[in-house]
Amino acid sequence: MDQGRMYLPCPLDPQIVEELQGFEPLSAEAEGLSGLEVKPRILLREGTAYVETVSWQDVVRHASELFPHMAQKRRKTWFRDLSSAQRPRLLRFGLKPVEMVLFEVLPRFVRVPLKIKAAQNRRAALAAWLADKVRVPTRYVRGVEEMEASPRFVEAPEMPAADRVFQSKGVQRVTRRDLLEAVETALIGKAREAVLAEESWIRETLDGFASWPKLGRALMLYVLTRGALEVNGFGFFHRPFDGALVVYKRTGRYALMDYYQRLYLFPDCRVAVSSVDLWPVVVEKYKHPLLARYQPWQRICLGHAPRGRTFNARDIFRSIEDGLNALYHGYDARKRNGYHSLEGLSAIEREINFDDLRVSAQDARRLSENIPVTNAWT
Repeated sequence: MDQGRMYLPCPLDPQIVEELQGFEPLSAEAEGLSGLEVKPRILLREGTAYVETVSWQDVVRHASELFPHMAQKRRKTWFRDLSSAQRPRLLRFGLKPVEMVLFEVLPRFVRVPLKIKAAQNRRAALAAWLADKVRVPTRYVRGVEEMEASPRFVEAPEMPAADRVFQSKGVQRVTRRDLLEAVETALIGKAREAVLAEESWIRETLDGFASWPKLGRALMLYVLTRGALEVNGFGFFHRPFDGALVVYKRTGRYALMDYYQRLYLFPDCRVAVSSVDLWPVVVEKYKHPLLARYQPWQRICLGHAPRGRTFNARDIFRSIEDGLNALYHGYDARKRNGYHSLEGLSAIEREINFDDLRVSAQDARRLSENIPVTNAWT
């Protein structure tokens, strides 16, 4: 280590090493006068050539990427209860869209008790009811209690002093153990900073719910740190690849009838819209006569385009309902409408086969679960 830069041994031909020993390295003043910058530098110590690599500051700056397993271990140590040491991407939209989904869209799909609807502070009562409904883990209740009882989630410990070896200007040999200890110290510092930043942001966000019951605040803490929630088949989550907020409703299992009145039992799937697109899609890999392909995130054929809709409670409800109705009732067995027909004309002409979904009218699964035939006609 020399002037904060790391040098690693580089095996060279003995003749090259012998030639290098005959040269005097340029001093910093000489480099400045000549206008030359020698890169990379080579140091010779005890017959071994050491080549300049990276600076210690760069190692510290990118320690989390260079040592991901060690960083994850330290992150878990300093952020024991909450799931992430970084601000959840979902909440870059702010809390308003999440509140809108929780308190305006959810009651349209989930049966809420009358006492909740009649409560003076309906949102606070609904949040407490949802916390009990989804069984929010007790660690989130403890998190709310700790915020009230102390100024911090996690106490900030005294950080170890920086290793003087890396700050010295002379050339010194650094052992592997010293280097790992220094990297670990840097990772602890980064994890601590992330925890404190996250804690501060969560506190500021939850200040708006200070008058709510403890369970209600625990639910908001759960949503803030998890970025997802599901109640009775309705839910939302953050989609990682584009940062969208996805709102969905599960179809449950249902049956469709073909032209010959044979039944096809369709599995459960999630019909969803997102903050970037109000056209309903299926989240899972799914096949249906009104879906063009057998893959996830497909748009559902509605027979019309949901133009002019924005990400508000009314339009979210309309779009999800349109998607559910299309899957349940959109396929007309007599007209064989859609991209595919259930029975098909021949194996060659069928791009997607529904034979694996066909069941008898007396199928035990359908009868025991009282699964409806949603496109039945007489």
